[in-house]
Amino acid sequence: MRRAATTVLLATALTLTAAGCGTSEDSSDKPKPSKSTEYKLQPDDQWKQSINAAGITSWPEDAAPTVDEVEAMPKDWCKALKEGHSVKWLLGDGGLYPVGDDWGTTKSEAHKLVVLGADAYCPKQAGRVKAELRKSGGY
Repeated sequence: MRRAATTVLLATALTLTAAGCGTSEDSSDKPKPSKSTEYKLQPDDQWKQSINAAGITSWPEDAAPTVDEVEAMPKDWCKALKEGHSVKWLLGDGGLYPVGDDWGTTKSEAHKLVVLGADAYCPKQAGRVKAELRKSGGY
């Protein structure tokens, strides 16, 4: 009987020791996900998804911009933003207001598009875009 109790105590001690080794409170023991395994949308994909989610209602269904027109917008905006131009300039004197040949965009939706475009293609400019639009009441 004494031998069986010793065996049970030894087995319990080994189990607790093994369990203690595997559940360290120190998070440095846990593997960290590598940056290469994290998935980040490409700017074109992020832009398309954000446009679909934005629900732009000022574009008529039968005269909405083509994929090529939609993809060109934020690239032109970001180029101008990086040159130091304002959103007001983009959509005014800059001639980059998203109106196309037969589709138009309301001012509030144009502001939304510039924000989404900056978020996707030039995130370093996005804060400035949002700040400008907040200051003018457009965001």
